[in-house]
Amino acid sequence: MLASDLQKAQICERNGLVYAAGLAEGYAWFEWSQDSGASQALFPDGSSRQLISPEPADDEQPAIAALQTGEIVVALVQDGLVKTYLTRDEGEHWALLGAVA
Repeated sequence: MLASDLQKAQICERNGLVYAAGLAEGYAWFEWSQDSGASQALFPDGSSRQLISPEPADDEQPAIAALQTGEIVVALVQDGLVKTYLTRDEGEHWALLGAVA
C-alpha cells in the first residue's frame, strides 16, 4: 500500500497517479502509485521510494502538490526552514527551489 512505510505522509493525485511524501529514518521520501494507492510503483532503479533531499528533515508533515505542468512540488521543514523541492520526472530526481524562515 502506498505510504504505509512513511510517517506523517501527505498524498495527492493527478491524472490517475497518486503521489506521497512522508518521513522515514529521519529523511523525507517520495512514493507513487499507478493503482489508486493499492501498491507502490517502482522507479527505474527498482526502488519503491526516492529520497527527496540528502539533508535530514524536521519532524513536520511535508506538503505535496502535483501541478498541471507535470511537475511535483514538495515543501518540508529542514533545520527550521521551509524548503521547497521540485521534480519533473515523477520523483526520480529532485531539485531545491528555495528556502524561507
